[in-house]
Amino acid sequence: MGGRSLSDDTMGMSESIGVGVLVFLTIFVTAIVGLNVLVVEDDSGSGLQANFTYDYVSDNELLLVTYSRGDQLEAGKIEFEGPSKRVTWARLANRNNTSMVEPGDIAQLSSGNAYGRRVSARDTVEIYYNRSGNRTKLDEWSGG
Repeated sequence: MGGRSLSDDTMGMSESIGVGVLVFLTIFVTAIVGLNVLVVEDDSGSGLQANFTYDYVSDNELLLVTYSRGDQLEAGKIEFEGPSKRVTWARLANRNNTSMVEPGDIAQLSSGNAYGRRVSARDTVEIYYNRSGNRTKLDEWSGG
């Protein structure tokens, strides 16, 4: 019968190649997933945790910003940026630049302090954390 059959050696080699390919693919996929977990950062890219609450007083056109929870942050590195104005938490709260801002601390943005201008209900105020010129946006208030 003129049919040819595979010898045991050839069949064993095919199985070994198949197992090798599966092992390679498993390692490759695991490496890709691992790199994504280690290298890809969260949306903020900073790992900082900071939550703020806002109270807008329309009669006086001022904004009270309360640090509600998160990591301790240096007052001199937290920046408020509004229309044509940028000022640190330390300047607003009359504190040392290296003092830590903790949950419950309040900063006031108004014309009567370092912010130097009224806060309009149409203004947008962004809060950044500035580490040696590397600014990370923490939050934003968009009008009252």
